[in-house]
Amino acid sequence: MLRNPNSIPAGDILIQDPVMEPFFITKSQSGGYTVYERVEKGENNTKYIKTINYPSTFNQALLKVSNELLNYGEVTTFNTIQEYVKKWQNIQKQMTTLTSIDL
Repeated sequence: MLRNPNSIPAGDILIQDPVMEPFFITKSQSGGYTVYERVEKGENNTKYIKTINYPSTFNQALLKVSNELLNYGEVTTFNTIQEYVKKWQNIQKQMTTLTSIDL
């Protein structure tokens, strides 16, 4: 479901980083996390946010963002498993420079 970017409650913590774009994380006042994707739709490129997941921990949120980044973007065909794994390793490397991710 697409939502207005301004619909995130004012008390929620917004966690964003260029490494995670177009994804970001919020932490609600009640303690739960939400992973969102920024999207643009329509002739006017209207900006929306799309809810991806409701992980219970920050590590799970980072792992979900990593998984989404793996399958996001221009590359839709990998000619070898090694190419796909290499992309995953690059994403992990970028994310672990921010913090350790327990897998």
